[in-house]
Amino acid sequence: MSFVLELLFDPQAEALIRGLWQRISDAGYPSSRDADGYRPHLTLAVSDAPLFDVDGCRARLAELAQSWHAFPIQLNHLGLFQSMENVVFLGVVPSQNLLDLHRAAFGLCQRQATDWRGYYAPDHWTPHVTLAFDLTPEQALGILALAWDMPLPIRAHAHALLLVEVTPTHVREHVLCGLGH
Repeated sequence: MSFVLELLFDPQAEALIRGLWQRISDAGYPSSRDADGYRPHLTLAVSDAPLFDVDGCRARLAELAQSWHAFPIQLNHLGLFQSMENVVFLGVVPSQNLLDLHRAAFGLCQRQATDWRGYYAPDHWTPHVTLAFDLTPEQALGILALAWDMPLPIRAHAHALLLVEVTPTHVREHVLCGLGH
């Protein structure tokens, strides 16, 4: 079980990403669409701590979200993390707004729990939107070939912060806070 802080997109961008997931799935590949409760998002932080103070995080997360206005995000390339999970993703342009929000969100998270995964820490983070994960090398290459003619860039807007709990079988939403206007 993990707790994940996510940055969500505006509804139009979310629909575009869901369409890409569907296209991958329709071609017979596993996609993020197949994960129960999974939404298009940018992961800001992940904690594997056995205890997490969700209630304590709620007010701080709402305060952080209200201090930010929606801002543009551009998803402009395809990528692959070659690891045990073999992840195919949409790469995100790391704008100053995005980097600043990530730094603030990660700092908030560090005050709430322990065991935060280091590769999400500021200066180590690779902002991305997962298209598919837990792939064989052949599936990853097939999805990259399929995705070659996907309409990029995708122009999105940061829309909300979401804290979820992820288990092997589902994603459970705990705290959703829209960005201030």
